[in-house]
Amino acid sequence: MTTVYFIRHAESPKTDLDERTRGLTDAGQMAAQHVTTYLKDKNIDLFFSSPYQRSLLTIEAAARHFGKDILIDEDLRECVFSGRHQTMPQADVYPLVQQMFIDHTFSRDGSETFRSCQHRGIQALMLILQKNAGKRIVIGTHGFIMTAIFHHFDAMYDFNFLRQTTKPDIYQLTFRGTELVNMSRITLPLYD
Repeated sequence: MTTVYFIRHAESPKTDLDERTRGLTDAGQMAAQHVTTYLKDKNIDLFFSSPYQRSLLTIEAAARHFGKDILIDEDLRECVFSGRHQTMPQADVYPLVQQMFIDHTFSRDGSETFRSCQHRGIQALMLILQKNAGKRIVIGTHGFIMTAIFHHFDAMYDFNFLRQTTKPDIYQLTFRGTELVNMSRITLPLYD
């Protein structure tokens, strides 16, 4: 059995207009400490992440705790909502995302479709699972692509699910080979 912890990044400021370089807010930095505390006794073998700073920073201290490098996988990046790879205001993102969940082929301004984002995310996950059977793995990720990956396994992971996720958020998935056996949400103290 392979255990994968999907870690949605902690809170990130929308003031940085470059999606790749957005870091964490002060609250996000504190919340990332809760992620590290949770993972400390989980004997993590490998850390993978989106190349986006907010994902890296959320799992960085945990990787350091285990003396592990974070393996960057470009295919784990967030869905490209804008052809310019720029941060979009929250008020603009959710109507776009909702449309993408309704129509998996919908695209705006050269953005990715739900289908293309899901495909690259699943492809990345399958390679990780095939090469690391029996390991305990952390994947630093984002809300949309994480939900799209989960949707591949069960359609209940939809727009409404995405809306109720938090920053950060942790989901523990157990696989037998590439078959999903179990998924559960981990409740951190910061949710209380």
